[in-house]
Amino acid sequence: MKAVAEKEKLYSFEEYLEMEVKSEVKHEFHNGKLIPMAGGTLNHNTICGNIIALIFQHFFKNDRPCATLTSDQKVYLPSTNRMVYPDVTVYCGEPEFYLGSTAVISNPLLIVEVLSEETAEYDRTTKFDNYSFIPSFREYMLVAQDRPFVEAFFLHDPETGLWKISRAAGLNASITLHSVDCTLALKDIYRMAKDLKEA
Repeated sequence: MKAVAEKEKLYSFEEYLEMEVKSEVKHEFHNGKLIPMAGGTLNHNTICGNIIALIFQHFFKNDRPCATLTSDQKVYLPSTNRMVYPDVTVYCGEPEFYLGSTAVISNPLLIVEVLSEETAEYDRTTKFDNYSFIPSFREYMLVAQDRPFVEAFFLHDPETGLWKISRAAGLNASITLHSVDCTLALKDIYRMAKDLKEA
């Protein structure tokens, strides 16, 4: 006699938010399913911190009404009913909250993901596709954590869905984020990162 597999429990948005506040582990919300997240490496956390600081300094220096948020910020993906934690999230103007919850914003302008071997394919494909359905979303930056290499995908023409791709490699290179008019030097992005390979 075959055992009947236990049906996976699905949670409501409200249940998820309540549980996440109390949880010692962060979870993404995938249409009712809770997906635990792994912690980041030293290089991952160093690079994220550097990018947040650099973009914040740009906004502060130029008096831009934009915010740079850490990986604790949830972002709502309307195409798949998901809540995810990007590594870095930028919005400008006033934040828009999903269903009125201040824990989840729905109007990111720029999203940054620092890649790992486990997440690189997902971040480049499925996650990018999901982000692209957010009406406010204009730019996606992918950052290698083991070598100085960065890619930026900028939505050049929202009406036709034309994306422009920029790539930068090596510590002497720089990359421009067109959505926020900010140029970042890779030597600053990778400051204090350890054991980097050649680009």
